[in-house]
Amino acid sequence: MADDDIARIRALLSRYSAGDHGAIAELIASPFYMHVPAPDEPTATQVFASFAADFRAAARDLTVDIPDLARSDDGLLRGTAVVTGTFSAPLWGKAGSGTPFDLRIPVTLRPVDGRFAVNVELAPPGAVAILRGLGLVNPPDQMHLPAPDQVVLPELLAKVLFTGQVADKPCAHLADVQVLHTAKQTCDDCGPGEIWPALRMCLSCGHVGCCDTATNKHAKAHWQQEGHPLMRSIRLSESWIWCYEDGALFQKRTLERLDARLSGTS
Repeated sequence: MADDDIARIRALLSRYSAGDHGAIAELIASPFYMHVPAPDEPTATQVFASFAADFRAAARDLTVDIPDLARSDDGLLRGTAVVTGTFSAPLWGKAGSGTPFDLRIPVTLRPVDGRFAVNVELAPPGAVAILRGLGLVNPPDQMHLPAPDQVVLPELLAKVLFTGQVADKPCAHLADVQVLHTAKQTCDDCGPGEIWPALRMCLSCGHVGCCDTATNKHAKAHWQQEGHPLMRSIRLSESWIWCYEDGALFQKRTLERLDARLSGTS
């Protein structure tokens, strides 16, 4: 019954708002809304539970509800999640600011084996606006500058922002990877005194260039000039891989598989 589902969802969110982290695992189904995870991938249950724990640690007064949740004619549940709290402790490397937040996020839920697959109905610009409001992303006029805090977004979140989906996109270039690591800490092409938010390394030749929000965008220029489409982030603990040609982002597990192949341990 629709009313039973709605009541259960709101009751679980109320439990989470009261501090019961286990309520999220009871709420979220294993598959993502449009993707069934592979055996070596975290499930949607694990991913949402991790995000929920991170946000609870950053905002002890966090509350989540979907007050307008209703069943649509197609049998899906739709509403706007209302997320409120005070950003008082670190989140993904960003220091707490003591700033209250009130987020409104359209969501769709589909029943799956007694739990629910959740789709966040935000296009990447809307998601970036929320992250910017929390201070996790620089303002538009400062995107070319290093962030004041060493923020490292969860790789799955970065993947969705970059590609619009959870599933891996096809990529024909992973077999061509030649190098995965470097000790370099500067852009190969920037002059003395130039700055950048982050560095990327070419997986074909090891060239290190500044990222796509930097003033010079040397990593992208390297792809355009040399035809080497794959690069990885070498910023902080990030380990994702991006293919310029296929618009595909791969998470740490892909880098680990490539590392094992190149070292002969796979």
